[in-house]
Amino acid sequence: MVVELRIKAPLAGLWIAVLLVACGSGAATEPSEEPVEIDPGPVMLQAVEQLLALESAAFSLDHLSGSTALFPGVLMNRAFGEVSIPGRFSITIEAESQFPRSYIEIGIITIDDTSYMTGLIGGRWNEIPTDSLPFNLSGLGQTLADIVDAVQGPQVIGEERLNGVDTIHIQGQVASQDLAELVPGSGKDFPVGLELWLDRSQGLLQRILIVGRVIPSDEMDTVRRLTLDDINQPVEINPPGDTPG
Repeated sequence: MVVELRIKAPLAGLWIAVLLVACGSGAATEPSEEPVEIDPGPVMLQAVEQLLALESAAFSLDHLSGSTALFPGVLMNRAFGEVSIPGRFSITIEAESQFPRSYIEIGIITIDDTSYMTGLIGGRWNEIPTDSLPFNLSGLGQTLADIVDAVQGPQVIGEERLNGVDTIHIQGQVASQDLAELVPGSGKDFPVGLELWLDRSQGLLQRILIVGRVIPSDEMDTVRRLTLDDINQPVEINPPGDTPG
């Protein structure tokens, strides 16, 4: 009888060890709490309200894949600058000429109804009609508010800390024409994936990811990223100093 007990004791210990290991591995692989479900509607409505009240911001529009045709033979890879609402913006465009193949930097400044752009050759500032610009960002807040308002089927896919800001990450879809004020030459009725990062506390838009074909000439895997910084911080935009007299 003593021998039988001595045999069972190690077996019992073995089963206890197996159970402990199983429980421990389960605790490591499964989340301790259920994911928090967030209704995207209220935070997107807050984002629209904040964008309509936007006074100023720094911005950048980067192509993570693909490019945007600004003029025949000139492809934009990046644009960045500042906007002061209403009516003022300054933008630098980094582009590439196809024939001959070379790097081009284009500057644009708009102050109310007067606009200036640097020439493709020589970089000299010239006054040009505002309606001839490839971009008009003087109403950036309204433009972005309209885009957020146009998102279809929004879903919260997570929460992220982005550049020191706690954000809600939302995914949805828009039609390509909804981006016409932001992306020159936007086509019609192309389905475009859109991802938004909104400040969790105030609803301020931090980033937009535009995924897919927007312009008819776009590749299907084109990806554009718009980032806002220094939101509602003071900004001074003045006419260029070397325009022709």
